[in-house]
Amino acid sequence: MSDDAAAVSARLAALRAKLEDSVWPTAVAAANSGDHERIRDLVKLKVDIEAIDFALSHRPVG
Repeated sequence: MSDDAAAVSARLAALRAKLEDSVWPTAVAAANSGDHERIRDLVKLKVDIEAIDFALSHRPVG
């Protein structure tokens, strides 16, 4: 893997961890409030995490 690809992978992994840390507080806030906007935020977090997982699993080998 090139240095650039490794750097991108590291940034994606760090971003994924940050997003994952946001899931639980967002879920609690959404559940407690019934606010549809917070529920939508939770869904967006999960979609972003899945997109990062996909990108990390389909990295070019080089």
